Amino acid sequence: MSKGEFARITYEGKIKESGEVFDRGENIPIIIGEGFVIKGLDETLEKMKEGEEKTVEIPPEKAFGERSADLVKLVPLSEFRKNNMNPYPGMVIRADNLYGRVLSVSSGRVRVDFNHPLAGKKLEYKVKIEKIIKDEKEKVLALIEFFSGRKDAEAEIKENSAEIKVKGLPEAVKRKISEHAKKYLGLEKIIFVEEF
Repeated sequence: MSKGEFARITYEGKIKESGEVFDRGENIPIIIGEGFVIKGLDETLEKMKEGEEKTVEIPPEKAFGERSADLVKLVPLSEFRKNNMNPYPGMVIRADNLYGRVLSVSSGRVRVDFNHPLAGKKLEYKVKIEKIIKDEKEKVLALIEFFSGRKDAEAEIKENSAEIKVKGLPEAVKRKISEHAKKYLGLEKIIFVEEF
């Protein structure tokens, strides 16, 4: 495999230490080397062939990073009260586009951990490359599936453009699909059509 190739993969991710499965996917479309999966898994896929299956250990720096003490913050309880929130240990919150987990609440202060839950963990992935996607239309449909989860779209490729029929995609998703279709398929125009 090489960067920029489209493929469908099946995988299962475990925390090495506990053996707990935290993620799995079957026949998921991705672009190799584009960050559709964590760095360590992307690097492994680049060394594989269609139909090959591998189990690989991925260190924290190629997964969700090391834990950082700087990402554990003390937040005044009053900040939560302003937003009608009653924090408790284990509660997941969102602040400044970061997700955090409340560790403790005491003396008018709330300790919140903004590290990724898997930061600092060694991971083990079992992965298989099910198929390399070569057909242009199939690549467009793969992008729609990856970014929206939708498998009900239709696509037609004409010269340097793609016409996509699918209802109700948010603008941000359409933008992502368009950017990747232009970058990896060399298409100049992406047309989204909704029929009622």
